[in-house]
Amino acid sequence: MGIKRGDLVRAVVPERFGCRGTHVGRVALKASGYFAITTAHSKVTDVPHRFCRLIGRSTGYA
Repeated sequence: MGIKRGDLVRAVVPERFGCRGTHVGRVALKASGYFAITTAHSKVTDVPHRFCRLIGRSTGYA
C-alpha cells in the first residue's frame, strides 16, 4: 500500500462506513489490515486503506 506507521494521510471515507468523513492525521497500522488515524482532536479507528491518500512521509520527528 506504500503507507507506513507515522505517515501523514488524508482519508475521505463515504457515508456507508462507521468512520465516515474526512480525517487528516498520523496513521497506525492494525493487524486486521485497517488503519487507525490520530488527528489533532481525536483518534479514528478501522479506516480502510483504499480511502487513504499519502500527504507526507514520517521523518522520525514529531
